[in-house]
Amino acid sequence: MRKMDVVCLHAEFFKDNGFVLNQSQLLFEKVFPHGKQVIFVHFVEGTTESYLEYHLGIRINAVEDLINKYIPTLNNYTDQSITLVQTPDKLGDSYAKKTILTDEIELSDVIISSENFFLDTGFNWLDQMIDPVVLEQEFLHNKKNPFEACNLVESAFRSTALSRLYNPKDYPILRQSFLERINCDEMTPFTIASFLQFLNYLDKPVLVEA
Repeated sequence: MRKMDVVCLHAEFFKDNGFVLNQSQLLFEKVFPHGKQVIFVHFVEGTTESYLEYHLGIRINAVEDLINKYIPTLNNYTDQSITLVQTPDKLGDSYAKKTILTDEIELSDVIISSENFFLDTGFNWLDQMIDPVVLEQEFLHNKKNPFEACNLVESAFRSTALSRLYNPKDYPILRQSFLERINCDEMTPFTIASFLQFLNYLDKPVLVEA
């Protein structure tokens, strides 16, 4: 079974909950004026077993547009970049990060289970996180342990941008937290220079077009 087949099995369910299938990228998205919610369905088929995995994403347009001018890792894909990606297992113990499949019968059971997860937990989390102020708090609470799908570099740029734009009182806290960690292995001299340039811009009393 191809990934496209598995994705299409979800199409009606996600459509009923406001998500549209992006055919070119094989993901589901719900667009808002200031960003979008995204659901990724990852399916990998092996010779003896396959696995199915879901990721929940939030994009805040203003954040992605801003960091794209400075962060060296985006490689000009700002239209597709996601501010935060999370896995179901991080939202409680009701669903595993990855499910191993061994036959077609299991697949139908897993899909039912995953859809129950979204109805019980996933959609509610996405609805909360599309609010930039709430999303900023999520980054603040995880400032010492960046999200699994978001490395230290991306977390540094996105969390400082979120706080500066939507909750400025947190900005000095996050700014200092990441400044104390810029000499780690993940930050090359070029990345450090880019981040310091970014902070210099965020430090301006009034942000202007860079």
